[in-house]
Amino acid sequence: MVSVTRAVFGDLPLGAGTVEKFQLQSDLLRVDIISWGCTITALEVKDRQGRASDVVLGFAELEGEVAPVQGTAFDLRKPVQLGKHLQEFHVNGFDHNFCLTRSKEKHFCARVHHAGSGRVLEVYTTQPGVQFYTGNFLDGSLKGKSGAVYPKHSGFCLETQNWPDAVNQPHFPPVLLRPGEEYDHTTWFKFSVA
Repeated sequence: MVSVTRAVFGDLPLGAGTVEKFQLQSDLLRVDIISWGCTITALEVKDRQGRASDVVLGFAELEGEVAPVQGTAFDLRKPVQLGKHLQEFHVNGFDHNFCLTRSKEKHFCARVHHAGSGRVLEVYTTQPGVQFYTGNFLDGSLKGKSGAVYPKHSGFCLETQNWPDAVNQPHFPPVLLRPGEEYDHTTWFKFSVA
């Protein structure tokens, strides 16, 4: 006997639509396919002993979350004094991906201003995300140039990238590079003094 069923798999963020799951089943196999990219999420086939087992790596539901930052410690859309901000929100530092625009065109990513020196760093990228890390594991034992000591939070990184776990999240920007495709992303660092 062969059957085909259709059900809701999950909703895309920001009201971007509903993902449906289609299940095709027979005496020999069962396959689940979602409407987002026509992705096979399960394929159960029988082994030599006749036991059915899912042979597809992946996910059972839409798990990845793009959470709003408004009113949270992650709301860095306006300038903050980072040390005070971490204390105010009782945060032990950042090591998080921030979701930017999904455009592959050059777009603004971040701006950092060091009040003491007046230095300004602006970051632009074609990537959809940036990992922001605040030196959470620096402990003063690392010695730098001219004997400089690096205590916790004495440095930071802005690493442009795709969204973590994008390969398993069909509603995230695509991350797979297929044969014949070219990886083409650029990040620009603009330095100035204010």
